[in-house]
Amino acid sequence: MRNNMTGRKTSGARRQYANDLEQAAETLRADIQQGRFVPGQRLIEADLMEHLRVTRGRVREVFKRLEAEDLIQIDKNRGASVRRVTREEVRDITEVLEDISILMIRKAARRIDRNGNRQMLEESLAAAQKFRNSAASFMKVQAFMDENARFWGSLSAAAGNPVLSEIRWRLQSRLFRLAMEGLTVNANWNKWITHHEEIIAHLLDGQVAKAVREAEESMSDVWEAILSLPDSAFGK
Repeated sequence: MRNNMTGRKTSGARRQYANDLEQAAETLRADIQQGRFVPGQRLIEADLMEHLRVTRGRVREVFKRLEAEDLIQIDKNRGASVRRVTREEVRDITEVLEDISILMIRKAARRIDRNGNRQMLEESLAAAQKFRNSAASFMKVQAFMDENARFWGSLSAAAGNPVLSEIRWRLQSRLFRLAMEGLTVNANWNKWITHHEEIIAHLLDGQVAKAVREAEESMSDVWEAILSLPDSAFGK
């Protein structure tokens, strides 16, 4: 009886350990994807023990997990830091993102009259128009990346495929990890948000082919704008 009790306690402890580890990894993953920790920033174990409310050993396990996901890098003499994204990686990511985004648009078009999607896209259209009207007043790269995330998030929700949405978010979040703090867009700021309104308008009108063409042009402009950022934004 005592052995059974011990076995149950051991099993329960293992499950708790796994749950705590997963929660800590998810928290740090979200912090990196949302910009709380920026590319190149060192991750201090003592600070993360307090932030994640876990032991030093658990922090190191989290580091190993996120290193496997290419979110952080661990250097022998410097410890862990948020991994920078190279220009080549950006090119590879955008190639895949484009195909996924077009699939998402086609799915959103098929579901336009389900689950309040039409109203949601109308609201997204209004938000895109509002952002464009005020865009010239703030030129930080982060603001434009946030607007792109909001825009594609609305299409993702309309597409109604959580797996597709998760894949796109994970790829897109890698672009968010560019060193954007303090960087401003160049004179062609409108390239960062071009065609957003047109894409939604065509979807609402049932013109899927036109929406796809606008999306292809939009993404091409955004990728060009990202790759035109200075070398300081990228890893090596």
